[in-house]
Amino acid sequence: MRTMYKEVVTRRRIPVIVSILLGLIIMIIIANIVEEIKIANYEIGFITNPVFFTITSIVIFLELLKCKVKYKYSIISNQLIIHRLKNKEQSVVENVQLEDIVFIGKVRDIKSNISKDMKEVVNSIGTKRYVCSPIMPNQYCCIYKNGAKYKKFYFQPSGEFINKVNSHLQAA
Repeated sequence: MRTMYKEVVTRRRIPVIVSILLGLIIMIIIANIVEEIKIANYEIGFITNPVFFTITSIVIFLELLKCKVKYKYSIISNQLIIHRLKNKEQSVVENVQLEDIVFIGKVRDIKSNISKDMKEVVNSIGTKRYVCSPIMPNQYCCIYKNGAKYKKFYFQPSGEFINKVNSHLQAA
């Protein structure tokens, strides 16, 4: 069965801008509170204000960099492929044979849909994240066998994408 399907997931900018503004407000409030503290007749705001400014600047810069990263999820023939798109560069970060998939579904369904002996294996394996949103309910988990090892990653496909994968798994 030859199936081909792809979709691109990007990070939405409005929630990032709102969180940056909220973070700035919180850091200003903390800086103003800490600035009033005196230790041995010295105001510590002289030291803490540049530290808070540096930390806030780094966090804002990293959040803006995350907005430039996109992920392309593809099903080509019998493979699930995840590309990381940054600027004009594209790199393959996962390439999974569909028949090697042990579990694919919502994160909250992992424990109820895998066998008891697999639970220890799943908890001990490393996890990669190919998502654009930090909110876990929107994320899916894929556990697959790679040789003798199991691997796991989180990603954020649409329901239609998951249906295509599941229909291919049921047909196999």
